[in-house]
Amino acid sequence: MWNGLFFGLVSLFTPQASLPDTATMRDEIQQFAQVYEIDTDRIHVRESTMNNPSPFLTNSGIKACVVHVNQHADAKRVWSHFLDSGHDGMEPAFLAFTSAHELTHCLMSEKGKRVESRKALEAYLGVQFKSNVHFEETLADLVGLAYVSKVVPEAFEVVYKRVKAIRTDFSNRDPEHNSTQALNEQAIHFAGQMFSKTESIKVANASKH
Repeated sequence: MWNGLFFGLVSLFTPQASLPDTATMRDEIQQFAQVYEIDTDRIHVRESTMNNPSPFLTNSGIKACVVHVNQHADAKRVWSHFLDSGHDGMEPAFLAFTSAHELTHCLMSEKGKRVESRKALEAYLGVQFKSNVHFEETLADLVGLAYVSKVVPEAFEVVYKRVKAIRTDFSNRDPEHNSTQALNEQAIHFAGQMFSKTESIKVANASKH
């Protein structure tokens, strides 16, 4: 998502929005884990300053998954542009989406998850993804939106329209991150059910969203 934003509309004149600290991200991980099956022991959060326009970067492997919160000035500009939905008070909802998006990458590095999930999503959508990157980015968008619909449903439409607009705007420049064909409510629901816990869940601290 992030590279296309930076090389498209984001410039040196874009304001720098504050990124969450590591404690906030850890809270997001724990909340996500109440909704979806994920091994949180593998996940670590680090604050970094990388020469990269991505506000969040995830390095995932079998043993561990590290989510970096990138405090670089360019990353803050990209985050600011993403938040610019025209609606006030939406930052927690966008953070929920982004956290779920990144944590889906962590999920895919758990043993067997990527192969099984790709087969299931391709069968449901009736498509064949060009690469694992295209598959994961599409799935991450779908799970991110499904998560928003569960923890902050009143903001779903705003986040959904913003994500779809960004993916549409940069689809030619960044085709591996183009999830637009899959971004519909039925596919979002399907992706959310792929990892959802079966028991009745009360989302902790949902009021903060």
